[in-house]
Amino acid sequence: MKNNNNFLSISFSLIACILMTIPLMIGCSGKTIETESSEMPTLSGTITEIDDHGNAVTDISVEAFTKNGWKLGDSLEVDFSTGQKITIKYVENYSDVSDGGYLGRFSTTTGKFKIAINNGYLADALKLKIKTTIGLRKEWGRLVK
Repeated sequence: MKNNNNFLSISFSLIACILMTIPLMIGCSGKTIETESSEMPTLSGTITEIDDHGNAVTDISVEAFTKNGWKLGDSLEVDFSTGQKITIKYVENYSDVSDGGYLGRFSTTTGKFKIAINNGYLADALKLKIKTTIGLRKEWGRLVK
């Protein structure tokens, strides 16, 4: 009789633990959290031109993005040697972000990476000049579906 009570007690405890864990597992399903790693890919470059629209044209090529596995739609952090830091969306067209939104895209004529404000003048807004160095890295630590 004593062994039966012990077995029932252990079984009940095990079932209770499983039932309490299921809602937690369901709430987390389908979502992951990306975290920073010491091997996080970064790119460095220099502003080589401020174009007529106030965009910062860099010496960064599309091959570098491909090598890092960065894709259209990615959010990137940009650190300027002047101390400013912004987050941009890597897009194909200016209209892929709202007016006033920061973006990065490759020039269809030169193939070089441009950092811009949609319908704005980035160089004026951030007081950027030619030879300003930049660092780019994919934005991490966000909840991803």
